[in-house]
Amino acid sequence: MANGRKSSRGAGLGAVLIVLLLAAVITGGIVVWRAAQRQADAAAARAQASQQSAQKQPAASEPEPQEEPLARELAPEVREFAEAEPEPEDNTVTLMAVGDNLIHNTIYWSAELEGGGYDFTPVYADIAPIVSEYDLACINQETIYVSDPAMYSNYPDFGTPTQVGDALAQAGFDVVTHATNHCYDKLDTGILDTIGFWRENHPEMTILGIHDTQDDADTVRVVEKNGIRLALLNYTYGLNYSAPANSYMIDTLSRDKVLADLQKAESQADFTVVFVHWGEEGQTKPSQSQRDWAQLLANGGADLVIGAHPHVLQPLETVTAADGREVPVFFSLGNFVSHQLTASEMLGGMAGVELTKTDKGVELTSCELIPTINVILYRGYSGGFDYRPMLLRNYTEELAEQHWIEGTGAEQMWSLFNQITG
Repeated sequence: MANGRKSSRGAGLGAVLIVLLLAAVITGGIVVWRAAQRQADAAAARAQASQQSAQKQPAASEPEPQEEPLARELAPEVREFAEAEPEPEDNTVTLMAVGDNLIHNTIYWSAELEGGGYDFTPVYADIAPIVSEYDLACINQETIYVSDPAMYSNYPDFGTPTQVGDALAQAGFDVVTHATNHCYDKLDTGILDTIGFWRENHPEMTILGIHDTQDDADTVRVVEKNGIRLALLNYTYGLNYSAPANSYMIDTLSRDKVLADLQKAESQADFTVVFVHWGEEGQTKPSQSQRDWAQLLANGGADLVIGAHPHVLQPLETVTAADGREVPVFFSLGNFVSHQLTASEMLGGMAGVELTKTDKGVELTSCELIPTINVILYRGYSGGFDYRPMLLRNYTEELAEQHWIEGTGAEQMWSLFNQITG
């Protein structure tokens, strides 16, 4: 009986153990499943976060989205800066003018070559480097050229070898004024010889004051330099002897003609320069006639006036035009080269001018009268002279001691210049 109960209790205990074992297995499975589920949920969360992060942040190889609008905003400014043209620089022209190229017979005798012909280049050797510094260089040719040596002559009716013109061109001059009281000394022949010489040998030169046709006389000479157009006019108060039958051959100071020419110049150029042969010989002060003409020229539209004829220096002054413009007037530049005989006739002047073109027009930004001296050196036993016109600042005491004309010491010439110009 006991064995039967004992066997019954063992069987019940086994059943209980089996139930407990199954419960443990089930509970462990639940725990393992929950852990796996938590890991899966965490992985899913990480994946979702990574995906959201990927949506917010671009790949490293692509430009950041927030920079694209900024780049678009800056691009027009960058392009505008890159394509903008530099501010245009002011156009500037420098102009110089010297006085009378008065060729006496001693000058062309001294220029004669042994084999024939003439060489005047040494006469202009000292001024040539100065000429090269300016955009436009002008000189007044007091005496007329002739081709026939038989017509070469001295005062009072001059005839000058054309080789003088070759030397002027070689020295670098650009403009030659011919309207003087001596330009008709050889009648029509001198006018036509001179025009023909320039056209055939130096067509690049601008020749003023004389003409061989009416059409040529009606044409205003306009020279363009560095973007500035300059109208150049030239007149003489009169002639020493008879006048040409064809009045167009020489530009003279006729009020109606001058005003008409100034009006043409105004329409064709930015700036008008008038070269005028006027005044009284030997007088260092302007005459009333010069002052009256200066005012008329300024009122008519001239922007700069440069005078010749007195053979001595006269001052630089300013005339107020009717429209309020201030017009510089060089009343006389005196002689540049000559064989006249007094110290005052050795002193000359160089006009030095600078013009600037801005968006407001052409302005005269610099204007000065620079003294020159005509140096005459006697060759001694060999005969003849050397003529060396130069700036007074380059005139040495050594040259002064050799000067053929008395009273031409360096200090004396500076004192004379200051006395005349004030």
